Amino acid sequence: MRIESWQYDLVFFSFAFLILVEGRKIYGRQAAGIFLWGSLLWTGIIENINSMLGAYDYFAYANYYSFGGKPIQGYGGWISWILFVPAAACIGWFLLSMPAFMISDHLIGKRNIWLKSTFAALMLVSWDVFYDPMAVVNEWWRWTSPGFYWHGVPLGNWIGWFFLLFFFGAIYERTIIERRGFRWLSKAERLLFRSDTMDLSGMDIYRVGRVFYVRLIAHLPVFFLCVFLVAGTSTALWNNRWGPFNSVFPGVGHAQYQTAPKGVIPQQHTPLNRIGHHH
Repeated sequence: MRIESWQYDLVFFSFAFLILVEGRKIYGRQAAGIFLWGSLLWTGIIENINSMLGAYDYFAYANYYSFGGKPIQGYGGWISWILFVPAAACIGWFLLSMPAFMISDHLIGKRNIWLKSTFAALMLVSWDVFYDPMAVVNEWWRWTSPGFYWHGVPLGNWIGWFFLLFFFGAIYERTIIERRGFRWLSKAERLLFRSDTMDLSGMDIYRVGRVFYVRLIAHLPVFFLCVFLVAGTSTALWNNRWGPFNSVFPGVGHAQYQTAPKGVIPQQHTPLNRIGHHH
């Protein structure tokens, strides 16, 4: 059964609303809203950077995409975008991550935030092992980077998913739940917010939310470094195929196809290519 991208949009926005309602019952309206907006900020930045670097793209029905006013040929129908990424992709991450975080919070309780985040991240990855192969078969997105592919999805994708919630969950737990700070950020935050952010218990929830968003931005280099080291090492050791598609961004990643091993023929931008069929 084929599920079009606009159907994906509608289903994920609907279920995300239901998850948000449950999150508000558990953490309160403001805290659940901060989780949602933080998810959109966190994933929106990371997804767009990865897309522009040529790891994957969301133009599965496009013959080619470029700047300069050229339209997307064969556009498949995503309802809304955050720059080069469908909003539903970021909403989908929230839809899966908040339940994982809530379950981890319930089972592990007030233990180490990194332990709780590890458990939540592993749970999220286990769900995505089912979800991502289904996505590539339906061509909601397509992979353009080399790596160890399993069911049409590179191992680096699941490594990235792990670190996404590992850092996000720990920052949310420390900031919103515990109302405490990170010592390595305390001096910079004191200058920015003109108060001691190691103890947020007396701070208004909306201001705490702003502290949380700043901490997400501050952890972006740490996130990318971890993913680069772990995913890059796995690709170097267990690369079993080159990227199935060229990147839609001109010049990104094209050099890899010029030196592809004998017998490896990367596919171009033809509509309705099913990379899930090339295992």
